Amino acid sequence: MHWQKQNLGLLTLLLISLLVSGCAGTARGKKESVLHHDESIFVVDKSLSKADAMVVIRYPAIVDEDAAKAYFQAFEKNAIGSRYESDQQTRRDSQNIAQSIIAKSNYFAMSLFRELQQALPPTTVLLSPHLIMLDENNQLSSRPLLASEEIPSVITIDFNVYSHPDPRKMMDSEPLTFGDIVTPLFVVHSNRWLRPSTHGLLLSSSPLLDSAWEQAENQANEQVRIRYQQSGENFKRPLDFVTFLQTGPKRYPDIPLKSVGEARREVIAVEPYPVEKIWMDGQVVSQLAINHDVDPFAEDFAKGAATRIEVALNRVDHDRATFFTRQQALNRFDPDLAVSFLARIDSPNVRARLMMAERLIEAERKFLAAQTASLYEGTYLEGYGSQSREMISAEYRLLERRRELARAQNMSTALAIVAMAGGIYLGANGDSSNFLTSNTMSNLLVLSSLWAMNSAMSASAESKTIGENFLLQMAPAINRQVSVQLEWHESREQITARDFADFRRQTMSLYQSSIRSIQQEQDPECEFRHPSVETTGRWLGGCFAGLASDRGYGLIIDPDGTTVEYLGSANSGFASGIGAMIVRSPKELGANYYEGHFRDGLPDGVILLEEPGKKSRVRQFQAGKDRGSADPSSLQRLVF
Repeated sequence: MHWQKQNLGLLTLLLISLLVSGCAGTARGKKESVLHHDESIFVVDKSLSKADAMVVIRYPAIVDEDAAKAYFQAFEKNAIGSRYESDQQTRRDSQNIAQSIIAKSNYFAMSLFRELQQALPPTTVLLSPHLIMLDENNQLSSRPLLASEEIPSVITIDFNVYSHPDPRKMMDSEPLTFGDIVTPLFVVHSNRWLRPSTHGLLLSSSPLLDSAWEQAENQANEQVRIRYQQSGENFKRPLDFVTFLQTGPKRYPDIPLKSVGEARREVIAVEPYPVEKIWMDGQVVSQLAINHDVDPFAEDFAKGAATRIEVALNRVDHDRATFFTRQQALNRFDPDLAVSFLARIDSPNVRARLMMAERLIEAERKFLAAQTASLYEGTYLEGYGSQSREMISAEYRLLERRRELARAQNMSTALAIVAMAGGIYLGANGDSSNFLTSNTMSNLLVLSSLWAMNSAMSASAESKTIGENFLLQMAPAINRQVSVQLEWHESREQITARDFADFRRQTMSLYQSSIRSIQQEQDPECEFRHPSVETTGRWLGGCFAGLASDRGYGLIIDPDGTTVEYLGSANSGFASGIGAMIVRSPKELGANYYEGHFRDGLPDGVILLEEPGKKSRVRQFQAGKDRGSADPSSLQRLVF
């Protein structure tokens, strides 16, 4: 009772402030997203590898107790929609809203997963829930709780929903996820080799655009560093939303942009997705607690978003998108095989080992797909999903009551309804139509039960494995035993494990017992050169007299930060023959990509040219100089 009185006191203060502010909105949103659903589209996969995933969906799943204060402060400081001035009265409300968007992101991410899973081949869509935490520099960051991001993937999606931190503005135009209103944030990216000019960034919600660009650039830099040092480490990109909260809005005024769905899709640019306050079907939302056969979020957003992803998957080269992540995955099994893969050595010895390793990576993907399915069941179909739907339905009834009262100009009662709805969502009685008179004001349930779960687990955890413990609580089936059948030559192997670490140990053991490592001479000092860069670089592949020769991968990092990456044929240390090259300068935004014929380190012949903000073009080059347009049928492309 004492706790209830305290909160009722806070509600009274909130109500007074609302009366002063004179909020008269009715919390409506737009009825149609810019992302439209198209049932006629289906994905055709022409890739050479069957080990890769099509899509990985990343989303914030839980906040580490040690990071909670930093998360709350960043959420208030970097509000999307309008400036937020925190005070003692609103700070607790803001924290509850910050908690609720994590809980709701868990739930709404499942709608997007289900739509993509239905459209794409089995086991090719993976979930990657993230733990929001503090990094080694005490900065807000995140890390994946599953190994889904270690599987080569064509496209990666960062997804979450959002609400402005001030509940007093929930009836205005600021972003909101409450009842039948939802504001999704959405970023689509891939490996930088798929879209070198934008560092692999394809689409981003407008508020996250600068952070997503910086993240993509940092990821490109880190991957270049790791490859140059021939390190076995794996760069883990934090969630773009979490990075935005940590760093705040930045300014990259020259980012190449094009509107979502723009006809000029050939332009190499990033699509900015606007902040959409989507108004879902109220009739469906009101029935969610008893009937969720129809998903209003899927109808109004997820299906359109899935169509946009399907379009992207049909337009991109899957082998180009996954080539370097495949090489990184192969490196876990056999570093020598990974080098042979980069050099695209086509010997029977290499082909046999590559086939075996790819089968094992495919098995790992299937294991993670089983974990993903269990996570979906626990989050959407079982108790957590039921609790979420009850909450969303109850929120909808509150908003509808507020709208009715606003239309009747009964503003005092209407504002009290807003106070109840605005982040201090009390009571577990989802059927209550008037929370002001409800007798069930006992526990916070903004799926803030999620936060209570987090705190309880944090207290009992022996180490920083809160995320794994959370997943076990959220979806007990995720710890179930999974068996994956593997066909190799004329035999079948079955790998069974309860966790991915054990599964990977078994795949590694199987590979090492079945295949001996490749015996090849690799000169660690083999040089790769470029005529316009004084610094010499490294070469992985064929080598003669200490210089790059035959096929392989070369990388130069100049002291001023200029990088030259090349995959293809070489001679006497220089790119020579068919290949692909990425040239990046710290003085310019993005990068330039050249694919086709090279001579003495420079484009020479028919070249595919990609530059930021321009259409892909087939040009005739001579000694590195663009001499004009060329016949596209004469272009010889690199086989990834």
